[in-house]
Amino acid sequence: MNSTWDYIIVGSGAAGIPLADRLSESGKSVLLLERGWASSRRYGGQLRPAWLEGSNLTRFDIPGLYTYIWANHTENQGILCPDYSVPASCVLGGGTAINGGLWWKPTKDDWDTVMPPGFQSTDLAPAVSRAFARIPWTDTPSQDGKLYHFFINGERGGPMATYLLSASQKKNFELKMNTTVTRVLRKPKDVTGVEVEESGPGGVSGIINLNPKGKVILSAGVFGTSKILFRSGIGPKDQLEIVKSAEGDKLVDEKDWIDLPVGKLLDDGPAITIAITKPGLETYDWEAAYNTPIPEDAKSYLKSRSGALAQIEPSIGPIFWDEVKGEDGKTRVVQWNSNTVNSEGVGSIIAFTNNLNLGKTARGRLTINSSLKVNVSIPPFYNDEGDHDFKAILSSTKDLVSIIQNISNATFFMPPPDTDLETYLRQSATPSPSLTSNHWVGSTQMRSSCSDPSAVIDTTTTVCGTSNLHIVDAGIINGVPAANPQAAIVSIAERASEIILGLK
Repeated sequence: MNSTWDYIIVGSGAAGIPLADRLSESGKSVLLLERGWASSRRYGGQLRPAWLEGSNLTRFDIPGLYTYIWANHTENQGILCPDYSVPASCVLGGGTAINGGLWWKPTKDDWDTVMPPGFQSTDLAPAVSRAFARIPWTDTPSQDGKLYHFFINGERGGPMATYLLSASQKKNFELKMNTTVTRVLRKPKDVTGVEVEESGPGGVSGIINLNPKGKVILSAGVFGTSKILFRSGIGPKDQLEIVKSAEGDKLVDEKDWIDLPVGKLLDDGPAITIAITKPGLETYDWEAAYNTPIPEDAKSYLKSRSGALAQIEPSIGPIFWDEVKGEDGKTRVVQWNSNTVNSEGVGSIIAFTNNLNLGKTARGRLTINSSLKVNVSIPPFYNDEGDHDFKAILSSTKDLVSIIQNISNATFFMPPPDTDLETYLRQSATPSPSLTSNHWVGSTQMRSSCSDPSAVIDTTTTVCGTSNLHIVDAGIINGVPAANPQAAIVSIAERASEIILGLK
């Protein structure tokens, strides 16, 4: 690409898209780079089952086809990033293109317990309001007004249907897909641009430069941003040594390495499921709906964006929270989701899944290997001193079990009837990436200043040791929020945009 840019944003997810829209409002030039291809039909997406041919929809536009992304990995090649050890989206929209669409307004404690001054609840309140003005909450997204989250007129909405739509109408904005950023170019603290590789049709390779006083903003998510930092000579020395061995002189000179704790203090909410069976329980076959939907449901959706396919699996069912005060004085928030699902060999079950969220103290680490794959080397689950995280889950689960035991003719499936609850939870809580709720945060911690040894960025979102490299994504949220983090990520992008625009 021959053009130079005022802002280069890397990653088109829940942070990158709102950030691009807000920064483009200044009139300065904005380039949004996405390593993957178009998801929504609105932006040229093509992937869809045969019954959608002739429509203006792809699989990503229809809420009811969400499950198939996770159920059929053969047909899903190219959707999930191949160079991360955990599932992450590598298409336009990032996680917002494939997630469950849950859209919870962040609580005050989500900010006040984990974020520094400048990013406390009073600082974020206007940003949260702007985010919810652009993407309003609703429990009636279907066009027929019936109860079926974040969807708009029966279709997946979110940042792509709002922020990206308005950004794409500006002459000073450009979106370039199928373009992977390998590293930022710097000398040594001043970033001059990014190195890119074509990763699909229409992508570009080479170097994209900044204008004088321009900025690069990494919004590639916890794993993508960390990988770019490592390959740019920014991170713990042991990780940079691995990259040096793999890439040789492509990495900046060792004298220009910036030793920061990238990937440390990684956080996510572990998920454990309790399940029961009950005679006569029926469930909707969401997986079959991808290729062979019930004809009446397909007709209702295509005609009026209503019916079963206008909602998501898991459907809008009971979601509830429990606060558990630990012996360490900390309050931990447990989120419970319930749903009916089909289990092979068992049939229909009612599943209750807990996520240990705000207040948990276990932390982990992500690292890179010699093949440049990013891994969760230390899962952030149940490794806290005093075992307080596990005790919170045990307490909350006991309370739930005492309630669901009252369901008539129900039989416990998880744990099996002959297994003690605590034993089951202990076995299920063995630290492993498989426990993930896939709500990763905290890999590039924000602190009040770069004098804090845990800091990767300060409260201007500037990477420590650089003058014009910023991070705005889930990695700068220092701990998992009380609920699904999507709205928190959009809100933090809103807050970051006003800060970045205020910098000279």
